[in-house]
Amino acid sequence: MEATRRTRGVAGGCVESPTPPTFWYMGAKARLLPVLGPLFEREVPAGGTIVDLMSGTGIVAAHCARKFRVFANDASDAAWIAARSFIEHDPRRKAAFARAVDGAEELSDACSRNLAALQAAHEVPLAREDDLLERFRRDGPGARWSRDYRKFLEERGALYGDAGGGGLFSGAADLVSEEAIGARRKDPRIGPACLVTAYWANVYFGLRQSLEIDSIRRAIQEVSGGPGEESRRVHYLAALLHAASISTSGTSHFAQPRHLTKTSELAALASRRSRSVLETFSEMSRRILLAVLATRHVPGNRAFLGDYAALLDGRNAFGLPSSPGLVYFDPPYTADNYSRFYHVLDVIARYDYPPLERDAAGRPVRGRYPAIGTRFQSGFAKATGVESEFRRVIAASAASGAKLVISYSSPTGLLLKQYAKMGVTDPVRELERLCLEKYREVSTERHRMVHSGQGDSNIPVEELVMLCRGPR
Repeated sequence: MEATRRTRGVAGGCVESPTPPTFWYMGAKARLLPVLGPLFEREVPAGGTIVDLMSGTGIVAAHCARKFRVFANDASDAAWIAARSFIEHDPRRKAAFARAVDGAEELSDACSRNLAALQAAHEVPLAREDDLLERFRRDGPGARWSRDYRKFLEERGALYGDAGGGGLFSGAADLVSEEAIGARRKDPRIGPACLVTAYWANVYFGLRQSLEIDSIRRAIQEVSGGPGEESRRVHYLAALLHAASISTSGTSHFAQPRHLTKTSELAALASRRSRSVLETFSEMSRRILLAVLATRHVPGNRAFLGDYAALLDGRNAFGLPSSPGLVYFDPPYTADNYSRFYHVLDVIARYDYPPLERDAAGRPVRGRYPAIGTRFQSGFAKATGVESEFRRVIAASAASGAKLVISYSSPTGLLLKQYAKMGVTDPVRELERLCLEKYREVSTERHRMVHSGQGDSNIPVEELVMLCRGPR
């Protein structure tokens, strides 16, 4: 059972305050909050400004917003929405916003209209999926069920432009044709909304789940009027992204869908696809709202979308609305770009029907990513540039007059691995020396943890927490 605490909410009375929800996300920092929270409180006075430079799930920014002004930044659209939903709340208007949040009432009509149109086009395959999932719940993954479910998942029609041929998905052929998707790419307001259904049904989500995600997303797009109109849209979109994150029938990311060869994989798919996205969305909305009500926001919080370098001013310091007292820096630590692992969430956030990456034969690649030219590529994931990226952040933080806290994985962090390849005896000490170019004092704590990677789990690592004081 999730740990909770009782606190007095902004709207009056006591509310339950759970830990804010997080995406299924590599490097999520919820486990490190017991270390980071007290450190921030020691180093920054209450009401001071903290920059969460690469905010990811937004969990650190949300935690800091309880006592500090927070500026959060990330290149991921989904991360940006998550941070906005947690921190961008004016204390004077928050109670009115909270009273106006009612997804069941506000989104119901638009969601139902879109869902009905998609269900009509997918009547036959929906009935087939319902039958297969009911058989799985009743009898488990027997040999006959596995054969039938695999055949269903291999039916043509899970990708736009591939619903013809008289199969189960032929009723949706016009809806998800290349022409129809191309028209929506030019004007995403065309209905019914069907991006997730056309791109990832029977890939990362079940068919019914995909219809539900598309329909909630269309309803969010139509939110208008009332207190905190934009804040409500952001809140609902964050709840949908959280729901999609934990409803995926992939693993903990979207780099590749599961294979269909093993019965165990088929059972995992069916188990995940029995989850209602509509119900999960409502639960995520509730949890985010509880976290917001439990937070005594400092005025002026902001979340930014883009490369951290866009925040630099003419002095190569961070040009923010107020000077930061501390910069928290949690960079990617592997050569894998996060845009490949979380492309589905970013596309749901943008909802722009992007062209997909294709192989030499013109077929969409198995991961169903947007074309690589449209995806953010981080310099921290490049062996040839990772040290210069670190040096730039360290210099910008010092030029801003801020303390700097770095969290990084050892020995798996890409920069530390590069130092080891160069023959450096102590890569962590070498990173400290890099920080000492711009700071007078650097201290490092090491915390034992386990990480998971592609095909691996429970990898023992040390999570470094490096504190830099005294900008030069």
